[in-house]
Amino acid sequence: MAADERHEEQQFLAELKARSGRDLAEWMAAIAAQSFTDKNETIDWLRGQGFAFARASWLERIHSNGGRPIYQGQPERTARAREKPAPRRRAEVPTVPVAAAAEAAKVTVPATAEAPTVPVPAAAEPPTVPIAATAADRLATLIAGAKGYRPLYLLLESEVRAHVPGMIPTPATTHISFGAPAEFAAVALNAAELRLGLALGDRAFDQRVQRARLKGAKAQITHMVVLTDARQVNADLLSLVRAANVRVNG
Repeated sequence: MAADERHEEQQFLAELKARSGRDLAEWMAAIAAQSFTDKNETIDWLRGQGFAFARASWLERIHSNGGRPIYQGQPERTARAREKPAPRRRAEVPTVPVAAAAEAAKVTVPATAEAPTVPVPAAAEPPTVPIAATAADRLATLIAGAKGYRPLYLLLESEVRAHVPGMIPTPATTHISFGAPAEFAAVALNAAELRLGLALGDRAFDQRVQRARLKGAKAQITHMVVLTDARQVNADLLSLVRAANVRVNG
């Protein structure tokens, strides 16, 4: 996924001047001139300048990175073709006329004697694909499914890591599991919204915190918050995240 994001970033920055009237350096200077203290303020201001949420978030991340593109200088990864090892050929038994062999050994060989059996070497087993690499690929696929909301997921993951030390995101079939180590939250991603599931037990449901509807999530994921805007990743949401972790992991 890093190679795809680097290409997307390069294309975005190459078209930035033509589409917005300012190049990257000019936008960085414009953001700095606003003296914002919160990244959500920066994103809101950029959206007011005509940027879609995903592009506004990307510019904010570049600004937070000291004005340097996120993927600048990172080596491009190339996918390795998974080749199956060529099957070993069964060793062939040399054909020797029975009569000639018997004559050479001066042994009478019955007419029904069979050629001696030659042991065949066992075929080499295919190399095992590292589990970590496979999990990383599955995680990248799930995040890519968020499309324009991918920056929102990355923001959410970053904030949860900051408030729950040791949190590890793990790919599941239909969602990303947050554990520390036991699962206390789950995120389902798609192009329309993010669904953050939380293990909040018997907490009352309300307009914001709904009954969980995450396909494939574990039973302890009881509640859900639908996310479509970076401003929702705030102190109130993170207090719910901490409460879910404390409930599950103590």
